Parts: sequence; structure tokens; C-alpha cells
Amino acid sequence: VTQNAIKMVYLSGRNLNQVQLEKYSVVRLPKNIIKGNRILDYDQLVSYLQHAYTQLNTNNRNIVVAMPQTLTTIETVSYSAKDTDMDVEGFAEFEIAQLVPLEEVNYDYQMLSGNPSQNKLLLVASRKEDIEPRLEAFDSANLTPKFLDVDIFAQANAFNYWLNDQSPELQGEKIVVVNISESEMYSLVMQDGQILYRQESPLGGEQLNQLIQRTYQVSEEQAQVMQKGGDRPADYQIQISDRFNVQVAQEIQRVLQFYYTTQSGEQFSNIKHIFLTGAVSAQIELTEVIFSQTNTAAECINPISCLQYGKQVDASELHQDGSGLTVAFGLALRGL
Repeated sequence: VTQNAIKMVYLSGRNLNQVQLEKYSVVRLPKNIIKGNRILDYDQLVSYLQHAYTQLNTNNRNIVVAMPQTLTTIETVSYSAKDTDMDVEGFAEFEIAQLVPLEEVNYDYQMLSGNPSQNKLLLVASRKEDIEPRLEAFDSANLTPKFLDVDIFAQANAFNYWLNDQSPELQGEKIVVVNISESEMYSLVMQDGQILYRQESPLGGEQLNQLIQRTYQVSEEQAQVMQKGGDRPADYQIQISDRFNVQVAQEIQRVLQFYYTTQSGEQFSNIKHIFLTGAVSAQIELTEVIFSQTNTAAECINPISCLQYGKQVDASELHQDGSGLTVAFGLALRGL
């Protein structure tokens, strides 16, 4: 759920090697329901949630939803049983309490694979005042979640699935996965399925829309039509796409620079590939501009496109919508 749309993905599968896309739904939200990450109209949100679920035509109640990363505290700490008298749960609580008051948050933790004597512990916490309104909306829509995840972890899930299926040779390499959504850009540096570094940038469809409005003096609605490929002026590529592509490429270059400054000498190795997805990622010549800026190969993909799909899925519609379904796809994988 974002301020622009509700996106649901319905998957089936006996195991992660036999996943099928049964149906998906995308329901656009009016502006007055969610602003940023704040719910303004609960009743309308509940109604739109019910509508989106009805479109899936299922009674499945194995539901996974996401908190925005911007409302979530995420930290990775080292845990060594021989260096502390606390068990993992007590250590996780202690570390989270250093970040936020425990009574004000819901939290979780997970031990990441690593050296048994020096494990990495992933800590995640969100304030109850941010979580509870979302859960209440889902409960009121009779869509009580089984799991509450975080959007960037869902993004990573989707890419990991795609890499395993399509480019397993890159699993051990360092790659960047970038999701350019309507309102922001999430960049993750990943290796062996783990997130090594993450960065959020305020660059997405809204900024592209504003650029179109300023350049051609058109309404937000007219700009939206142009953004989707309709009624474009002859100089759209030069005036809009080229300029936006440079912004995205420069932002990715900054992400790489910030990441490289965090690396010690023995850990250092170059990024092998950049993968793009998201509602605004399919700009003409974007991957070429990124390569010229970063000297790293870039590719625009829809992770959900590697699935088999059922007869309720329209292939041409999925081709149009697929790039915006990455987070919902990653959430649905979590439920299998």
C-alpha cells in the first residue's frame, strides 16, 4: 500500500521451485486517502482494500503486508555468545532499547548466516503509532495479516527469486537492485541474498511528473498520460527522458560512492551489475545512461515476469504492470 495505489499479488506453489502467479490487482488511490506514509481517510482505505482483494477472486487468507522502510528502524549488530551473558532474545531487546524505547515499538530480530562465533543479528522495529493504524485498516477490511514485513526486504526477496531462476551465476557477486517507485527510489547492494547496504532517495514518478508539468505547462493528469507514453511532444525524449535519466544515473552513482566508502580493504570488490525495477524504471535509454555514468552494466527487469501464470492473468497487462509489482511479489513469496 502506497499513497498512490494498492497492489496485491496472489501466488500458489507447493515449493519455491513451482510458483505460479494466479492473479494480481492494482487499484489506484485518490489523493485524499494516504499522504506520504500517513493515513488520512481510514474508511475509504478499508473500502479500497476490500475492492482490491475482491479483484483477486480468492478466499485465500494467507496475507503478508509491508511497513515502509521510512517508518522502520533497521540495524545489523554482531552477537557473540561467548562475549555476553545474554541469550539472543535478551541481546536483541537490549540493542533495540538503545535505539528506541521498547514500550513504544513492535520489534523482531533474525540471526543472519555467518561465523557461528560472531553472528550477525538483524534488528527491526517500528513505532506502534505507525503500525497500529495500518493493522486496524487491514483488520476492518477482513484482511488480517499473517506476517508484517518491510518493503525493502520484500524487494530483496523478489530479486533473489529472479536471480536464482534467471542469473544464478550472479548470486555470489555484489549487485545493486534499484526500485524506482512513484515517490522514491530504494537502492540495495546485495550479495548471496543478503542486503549489504541500502539507501533511499526522493526520486520517482512524482518528480518525473513535476518535470513534465513544468516543461510543458500541463496539468498533473496530462503529465501522467505523457509519462505512460501517450500524447507526447516530439521533443519529449530530449526535454524529459534524457534529463530524468541523468538524475537517476547520478543518484545511483552517489549510492555506489557512499557504499564504497563503507568498505574495508579486505571486503572491497566492485559491483558487477545494476538491476532496475519499479513503476518508473522503464525509461528509454536509462540503462545506457547509467552505464556511461557508473561504468557498470545496467538492466531493467520485472522479477515477477519469470513466473508461470494462470489463465486469469492477462499477459499483455502483466507486461505493462509487472515493473510496479516487485514489492507485492516479494511479500507474496514470504507467505509461501
